Amino acid sequence: MKTIYAEAQADGSVELKEKEINGPGKGEVLLKAKYSAMSPGTECGLLHNAIVPLPTGIGYAMAAEVIEVGEGVEEFKVGDHVVATVEHAQYVVTSELNCTLCPEGVDLKQAAFWNLGHTGMYALRRSKIEMGEPCAVLGQGFVGAITAQCARLAGACPVIVTDLDQGRLDAAKTMGVDYAINTKEDPKGLEKVVEELGLDGLPVIYEATGARGPLMQAAQLVSERGRVVMISQVHGQEMPPIDDPIMQKGASLIGTYVNSKPYKLKRADLLIEGTWPPVMGKKLNAYKNADVWTSDEDIKVFLNMIKYGKLDITPLISHEFKYTDIPKAYAEHVFPDVDPAVTGGLIAWE
Repeated sequence: MKTIYAEAQADGSVELKEKEINGPGKGEVLLKAKYSAMSPGTECGLLHNAIVPLPTGIGYAMAAEVIEVGEGVEEFKVGDHVVATVEHAQYVVTSELNCTLCPEGVDLKQAAFWNLGHTGMYALRRSKIEMGEPCAVLGQGFVGAITAQCARLAGACPVIVTDLDQGRLDAAKTMGVDYAINTKEDPKGLEKVVEELGLDGLPVIYEATGARGPLMQAAQLVSERGRVVMISQVHGQEMPPIDDPIMQKGASLIGTYVNSKPYKLKRADLLIEGTWPPVMGKKLNAYKNADVWTSDEDIKVFLNMIKYGKLDITPLISHEFKYTDIPKAYAEHVFPDVDPAVTGGLIAWE
């Protein structure tokens, strides 16, 4: 069968192309796209040739319907809604291990942003924030905004956010943060809030701006034995001299590259089957215990928070496009300059 897909070109443009795909093989599923997500941060890096060589497919977060399953697939059936790390495409064949089941009734428009959602959740888990701890999130792109919402749900108080774009800050206020500071209009605004709160520093600061200057600010404002959490990745910029303030205060610098944790885990189990000694079971089962939060488990948490109304990220969906408008969307909002008004772009495939 044929599929339409998006491909990033060497000049930074994005084109729609068509290709033939086979049916699903062993352990694979065929997906029909419902919605896919576009975020300027990662995709800007891709279009600037900073991640993999171009040309290449583009896109990495989709909500889709399973329309065919290959041999040996046990976790999914035809008609299931799933999310998966796949390119922008009308139809995609991918491993069942690459998919996470969507709970029944979840809003698929919000579900399409799962990849950014569990990235923010990982930052929260790595910080080990406790109920009542004040925190700041520097940068209110999609991941920074999700991190702030996760911190709020975890009981952080107050939750402070900063950004250069007022639209993003307005969305953050709508979603319930306590302070939203425009650092373009008030560069010292965060310092003022820390002083007004009577604090010597903030126990937890998440840096999610995509720039390196704010990392220095985080190192200067973190409290003794506090945590500076690096969420954003920057290409081609030198690291500011954060070592002295971090060391002097006994603070921690924490990396949160989402691929540094297991995506899925399978366990082998010894079974007692009527004879002794126990024998090794023939099937590997999903490992789901909360002592190890895999990406797959965090994705399920993100989707369930949406389903049960704990989290509503619709204020972050700043743009919606038909799939036929993908080239124009990238040309106007991602390359050559990131449009600060774009928090999350939603691509509809039907």
